[in-house]
Amino acid sequence: MSAEVSVPPARRSITASPIFGKIAASLVALFISFLLGALLVLALGESPLEVYGLLISGSLVGMPNFLVTLQMMSPLIFTGLAVAISFRAGLANIGAEGQMLVGALCAGYVGYAVELPALIHLPLCLLAAFVGGLVWALLPALLRVYLNVNEIVVCLMMNPIALLLTGYLSTRVLKAPGPTNKLPDIQPTAELSTFSLFSQANTGLIFALVLCLIFAVVNVRTMRGFEWQMIGKNAKFAYYGGVDVRRRALTVFLVSGGIAGLAGAEQVLGQYRAYYDDFSPGYGFDGIAVAMLAQFNPLAVPLAALLFGALNGGSAVLQMMTGLSKHLVQVLQFIVVLVLAAKLSWDWLKLGRSQTAAPGSDPPAEGPHVTAGDR
Repeated sequence: MSAEVSVPPARRSITASPIFGKIAASLVALFISFLLGALLVLALGESPLEVYGLLISGSLVGMPNFLVTLQMMSPLIFTGLAVAISFRAGLANIGAEGQMLVGALCAGYVGYAVELPALIHLPLCLLAAFVGGLVWALLPALLRVYLNVNEIVVCLMMNPIALLLTGYLSTRVLKAPGPTNKLPDIQPTAELSTFSLFSQANTGLIFALVLCLIFAVVNVRTMRGFEWQMIGKNAKFAYYGGVDVRRRALTVFLVSGGIAGLAGAEQVLGQYRAYYDDFSPGYGFDGIAVAMLAQFNPLAVPLAALLFGALNGGSAVLQMMTGLSKHLVQVLQFIVVLVLAAKLSWDWLKLGRSQTAAPGSDPPAEGPHVTAGDR
């Protein structure tokens, strides 16, 4: 009996330690970011307390400001979740921006070109966005999994191609009548409901939160989530453990792209009610920062998205009330990314050294090409 009583505390200490370490890393990154931001504000002749107070009041105080924050954070949850689930499996999908644009175009086209009851039309638009993002992620996924081509390089090339392609289609092929570069307005049956008549925050936020909860359960309660985690930690070990590494890696990459496409659907169906050319200020790239701050944990993604949404929402008020540029917020975000990227690179370096030191770690010729240790 004594042995049985002593096991649970040991298990809790083993599992809790990495979680607290990740939380500490995110808090340290935020502290360094806001500390350096305060020094920058002082150098510009402003009060850091006043500036940060304006950011908080301009984003969280009052229902109109809070709704703007919710509006800003909604697409960041989708793109942050997309990046988080791919990085957790050892795949750096940084093509969420392009996948979001393609998904948005697909949702916008189905939204106006198809006439169906709302019960069918809205899910069909969401499915079109998911498939659009998935298809745009297919090329970097196949190249990475089967030819071991670095997915970061391919994704970086695919993002501007998506911008140019969607721009051409929305300004030439599918352009609505009028001077604005956009597709025709979607049907009312394809619209996501808004929370207020005075805000563009919509029920896409609820859908995003549900997705985060689903993937949190998948990660910790299903065999598929365990296999994804094994691939991310050590693909060679997963391969010898009987996991079909190529198929699982391909699946998680495509699912990641599909979720990024849903971010575009939220923008088109909920905020703009049509596809507008070049509508994104960089939600796909901000999703990388959100995922890193959340330590690639789906449950923490909404919290990180809320922080970045609040910063973006309060930046307009900051620029109106002071002489500072709203780009100060981007500086804070960049510092967070730099600190977390340095820690992530260090972790990958240690992982690579440990796998290199292990004897007999190379798989046979027919083994998987996806290996976290390659980074």
